[in-house]
Amino acid sequence: MGVFEEDGYENATFARVEWRGDLEGVEFYNCLFEHSSFQSCRLRGCSFDNCTFVQSNLSLVEIMNTSFLDARFSECKMIGVAWSAVGGFLSAIYDRCNLNNNIFSDMNLTKFNFTSCSLEEASFQHTKLRYAVFDDCDLARCRFSQVDLSFADFTTSRNYFINAERNTLHKTRFSLPEAVSLLENLDIVIR
Repeated sequence: MGVFEEDGYENATFARVEWRGDLEGVEFYNCLFEHSSFQSCRLRGCSFDNCTFVQSNLSLVEIMNTSFLDARFSECKMIGVAWSAVGGFLSAIYDRCNLNNNIFSDMNLTKFNFTSCSLEEASFQHTKLRYAVFDDCDLARCRFSQVDLSFADFTTSRNYFINAERNTLHKTRFSLPEAVSLLENLDIVIR
């Protein structure tokens, strides 16, 4: 019997799995994926409920009508993922992940946690990030447009540029010297 031939898995551990192609209609509950690769595969109509991914590669994964509920991603490589195409639910914690070039548009990511992640060139457009925490994250060339960042915390992150006129910054937390970048879009001279 091969990997993922059943319709559902509970309390299972998958180590060093290399999945190619489509994965459709499979439900995972409380599963652990370690050192596994789903690079460039399509996830259709799947659900990952209370699942943990450790040192796994999900780069260029195409996600359609798939939900991630209480998912944890630790030390994962997830380059070029369009999370806004989930079509289901997304509640996740990202810890020490490479999320470069990810798309988080038109989503509600309230209270999300990104810890020690690289989010270079990631895109957040029309997104709710209220109370979100970006702890020790690299946000170089990350795009924020029409995003609600109320009460979000950027105090330990770096390399961000957030246009204060195009985003909601109500009680958003920043620290110096990085907070100076908030002045970049203004037509002013600082000496």
